[in-house]
Order: sequence, then structure tokens, then C-alpha cells
Amino acid sequence: MLGVGDYAWRLIPGNPILLRVVNAGGKRRRDLFIRCSYLGLLIFIVIFSLLASGTGSSTQSLADLSKTSASLFEHLSYVQLGLVALLSPVFTAGAITQERDSQTYDILLATPLTNGQVLFGSLLSRVFFVVALLISGVPVFSITQVFGGVAIRSIVLSFLIAASTAMLTGALAMAIAVFKVGTRRTIFAFYMVIVVYLIGGYMLDQFDFFHPFIDSGDPTKRSVSWFTGIHPFLALRTVFNDKTYLPPNVGDLPPNLKWWPLGWYFSDPSSFYIVFMFALSIFLVIPSTIFLRRLAQSTTTLKGALLQKLHLSSGDRGHKPRGVWNNPIAWREAKTKGSAMRASALRYAFIVVGLAGAIILLVMYNHEEPIKDYIGPDSYDANSSTLTVYSNVKSMPVIYRIRPLTQVTLDRLKEDQSGNEPLKVGLDALHDRYVVDNVTTQTDPATADQPNGITWASTISLSEVPRRMSLLNVRQWLLGLVILEFSVILLIVTNAAASTVTREKEDGTLDLLLSTPITSRYYIWGKLRGLVSFVLPFVAVPILGVLLFVLVDIFHRIVGSGSSPDGQYPWVVFPEGVLILPGTLILVTAFASILGMQMSLRCRTTVMAVMSSVGIVVGACFALGFCGRTVIGGHTMGATSVIFGSFSPFTLVTMLVNPLQYAPDAFGDPDNWMLVRITLFISGWVAVAVYALIVWAMYKSMVKNFDMTIRKQSR
Repeated sequence: MLGVGDYAWRLIPGNPILLRVVNAGGKRRRDLFIRCSYLGLLIFIVIFSLLASGTGSSTQSLADLSKTSASLFEHLSYVQLGLVALLSPVFTAGAITQERDSQTYDILLATPLTNGQVLFGSLLSRVFFVVALLISGVPVFSITQVFGGVAIRSIVLSFLIAASTAMLTGALAMAIAVFKVGTRRTIFAFYMVIVVYLIGGYMLDQFDFFHPFIDSGDPTKRSVSWFTGIHPFLALRTVFNDKTYLPPNVGDLPPNLKWWPLGWYFSDPSSFYIVFMFALSIFLVIPSTIFLRRLAQSTTTLKGALLQKLHLSSGDRGHKPRGVWNNPIAWREAKTKGSAMRASALRYAFIVVGLAGAIILLVMYNHEEPIKDYIGPDSYDANSSTLTVYSNVKSMPVIYRIRPLTQVTLDRLKEDQSGNEPLKVGLDALHDRYVVDNVTTQTDPATADQPNGITWASTISLSEVPRRMSLLNVRQWLLGLVILEFSVILLIVTNAAASTVTREKEDGTLDLLLSTPITSRYYIWGKLRGLVSFVLPFVAVPILGVLLFVLVDIFHRIVGSGSSPDGQYPWVVFPEGVLILPGTLILVTAFASILGMQMSLRCRTTVMAVMSSVGIVVGACFALGFCGRTVIGGHTMGATSVIFGSFSPFTLVTMLVNPLQYAPDAFGDPDNWMLVRITLFISGWVAVAVYALIVWAMYKSMVKNFDMTIRKQSR
């Protein structure tokens, strides 16, 4: 029977690198586990989606089944693309670095193989494994054809977008592996770039500034953006025929956007993405092929040569003595990881950028748009029953006489949980700051003959003051910022934890540590404590960003500015979120740390530990996030969905920052806000306690099996 390597050999004969890497580069047992996990996740999503939609009920029509099939295809496509973006850089970046770690890289370059054979053989063999995963998922995707609603073309485009993404990430990871020395830095830096690009590109797509105006008769219609053709998830979104994100026809484009390739870019972004990414992959491989042996034979790294050219290289420097904690293992993990200049710069850059983003959102939200007529807190005088309306156009304010029967209506913004109809409010609303839309007047007969006679106000129409950034957009951007920071924190701590033990194995210092009186409990607890301490400054960034909004909202409530007359002040973030968020972030970070340490203890190399740790953490967060998002977005469980959604960390963060959009069924009724918020607070801390128990159980298991695992690996 022919194996995968035999097929690869027949596809590209004469390249032993392709055959060797496919057969031996990733252990067969590991490859089988990854394939089974991939298919198991897809099957789980299919079953969960079908059960959540109530498929099989006698009340469902064919149209409902077709919508269920389209929704299932959309979920599977997003999951498939996310897994491809996760797996392809791991397998391809390790192609060159693993050869260097095993001391076979120089031997490989001494063979008659050309640079192209070495590079393309390694690249295609690794990409072949990812493509094999895509092909294995075809039967699962075929389930969507049972109920209809999904075109074959959409399925093909979905697979091609995933394949082109795998090819691009593979080519880019290969280029980084060739031009940059270091296994941990290669994989970790590439993961950081991928996460920042995917989340950052999606956040920038929310700005109307990046959506060119398409004159389609409906100015409010949203179309594709400048990022759609180069962002995999945005390009995939156009495949689903989303009415809120449709690509325009070439004829509807402005004249300056019709010329090629912009016309193709906007009218068919999915096909443009596929072709462009395959072409860019070839372009990235060419320099790596040319400089492969030249860089390998050079004793100076690319970074060192650049520093020498700029005269920035320095000799040995001394350091002042520093105090050590009671547990030196914890001190070493917490302090030495951020002591390098590059690590310190990245840490401070993360803190500055994160806080600056939150401050910018805060300023944009509290900065009002120019208005014409308005009232302030001191406009209404209850003693004289007069209302002073100020104007930015007129030089003098206008004074109206207020009667007890004067009707005051307030047109609140649509994002503030009220209907579209204006809200009838009392005269107390005149003590706040609002825009005056219209005043129906009646002249007082007693002063009708006077030039400046007082006018009675029969009806007053008010509306909320518009802001430079609306409440809905602020919540979306704040949520995106917190999720991006949370994702980067998890990647940082997972990468650091995955190299804690393997790094000491590779440099031979683990044997020295084990020869000291240090016990396994002391060693592991020190590692865990040091990693959590190391990442605490990063964790403080999203917490401080949310705290700024809570403090400003509390200030507005105290001074009474902007409060609604019905007592429902539109919180940007519920204040209890500041109490739940620290525990959630710290405990999930501790879970990622202990998981990375577990993989670092079991794996022999840093590359394998990083691959396993990041894969498990991302897979677990994605699976929990998908289930939590499905639960809180439903319309059948109500407040009960808050309890189940709290056990998914990213879903809990979503409910804390922007619950009104992503959990409308639970938070849509203002009458039940307090009950739902109390439920969220309690279930959030219960979830934190559950994560603490999981971390403690993993810690006890790691301490118990530490000596046995080390002895097995020393054989």
C-alpha cells in the first residue's frame, strides 16, 4: 500500500527532501492525532449547530433547513480557515529550523541538491500536510448539500481561500526561517504577526473611512473595504452572499476605481485574494532560494550585519547586581525574560499602544459633534418656570415659559435599548444636556404687545447629543481592542511557558538544577509564579482600558451630565466588568502557562513544545468561544445563556464589554438588567474558580509525574 510519502514522491519525483520530510518530518502518530482532532472538531461543530438550530423538528420548513445549511457552511468555513492559519506556519517554519536543531542542516547543504530542491521540497511537503487536512474535510462539508442553500462554487472558493492562505503563510514562514536564526523566535514572531494582522485588519475594516463610496442608489449600503481582497476572513465573507457586505459590480464603481486591477479587487475580492496570494507565495520563495546557501555559510547573522553597518553593535556590558526573590526560579522566569532590550521595548510598546488606543476611544466618545440649539443643566429654572435654549448660531439665547402640561419628548439613539419612537419624559429631563430639535410655541396674550414677549412652549422635542464616535462603535472597538490584547497575552505566555523546560534541556542546565536540593514542587511552582508575574504588566493593559470608561461613566453619573430621564444611563461597560475581568485574565493566563509547561516537560524540543502548546490553547479557546457565542446569540435560553457563556473566556469578555450586541436576548430587556448582571457576576467568578481548580489539578499532576517524565527522556 502506498503511503502519503509515496504519493508525494510520484507528484514531484527526484526530490528526496519532499519524501523524507513528509514521511519522517512530522511523526506519523502526531499527524494522525492532528487529523483526527481536525475532523473531530468539524464533526462537533456540525452536530452542535444542528442541535442548536432544532433541525429535525416537524415545524421546520425547507426554507429553514436551507438557512441552517448555509449557516453551517459559514461556521465550517471560518473554522477551517482559522485552523489553516494556525497549522500552516507551524509546520512550514519548522522545516528549516528543525534541520538546524538536529545538526543535519549543514549536511543537507553539502549534498548535490540545489537551493530550489531544498526549499521547495520542504515547503511543498509541509503544505501538502495542510492540504491533506483540507481534503479530509470534504465529506464533512458535503453535509451542507443535503439541505441545499449552498452552491458548489462557494464551497470551492472556501477551500481555495484556505489553500492559498496555507501557501502564503508557508512561503512567508519559510522566508523568515531562512533569513532569521532561532526556532522559538521564528514560530512565535510569525504567530504574533498573524494574530495582529487578522484581528487588526478586521478592526480597521469596521471604519467607514476604508469603505469607498459606491453610488448604488442607497448611500447607507455597506460594501467591501480596501482590506477585503488581502484579508482571508473578509474575502471569505463575500463568498456567503452577506447582504451587508456585498462586492459591487464593476459598472457601479467610480471611474477612478474601474481600472485593472482595482476593478477586479473590489468586484470579486475572493478570486483576487486566491490569485494574489499564490503569486505572492512564489515571489517570497524566490529570494529565499537565491540566498539559502549564502546565508547558511555566513558566520554573521542578518541582524548582526545590519547593526555593524549602522555602527550600533556593542560589546559586553556589565549589569548592576539585582535582588533575588525568595524563590530564585520564579525570579528568573519573571525578570530575565523581559531584561533584554528587545523584550523591554516590546513590553513598553504593548503597554503604550494599548492604553493609547483606549484613551483615543474615550476622547472620541466624549467629544460632541457641533450642534445648533441645545439646553444645559442650568437651562431650566423651576422657580420662574422658564427654559433658556442656547444656540451656536444665534448670538442671544431664546427663553420659553414652561407650563406643567408642556409635553417633553426625547428621541434617544437607537443603540440605547429604546424603540424608534420618541420617549415621553417629564420636566426633569430639562436639567440635562440635550439637543433641541423642535419647540411648538404659543405667545402669552398678556405680553403679546411687547417686542420681547415671553413665549409659552407647548411641546419640546429633545434628542441626545451626537458624538464623534457613537456608543455602538465605541463598544465594538473596545471589545476588539481587549480581545486583541488578550490574544497577544495568551500567545506571549504560551510561547514563554513552552520553552521553560526545553530550553534548559537543550543548554544542559536542567541536569545542574536537578542536582541541587531544589524539589520538583519548588521548581514547578517557581516557574508558574514567575510566568504569571512576567505577564501581569500585559494583563493590566486591557483592565486599565476598561477601567477608564467605567470611571468616566461614574463621573457622569455623579455630576448628572448625560443621564437619561428614565434612570437608564447608557454604560459603555458595566462596572462589574472591572471586578470580573482581572480574575478571568489572570486565571486563563495561568492555565496557558501550566499547559505550556506541561508540553515543555513532555516534549524533547522547543519547536514541538511551542507547536503543541499554541495549538491546544488556540483550539480550546476557539472551541469554547464558538460554543459560547452560539449560546449567548440564541433566542431561546434567555438569562440562562449567561451562565453557560461565562465558562468560555472570550465569550465572558464579550459579555462584559459589549453584551447588548452579542447577547441581545439576555440583555435586551432593561427590566431584567439587574438580574442578568448579578447572574453574570456570580457565574463569572464561578468560572474563575473552575479555571483555578483546573490549574491546581494540572500543577499537582505535573509535580507528581515530574521525576518519572525526566527519567524517561534521559534514556
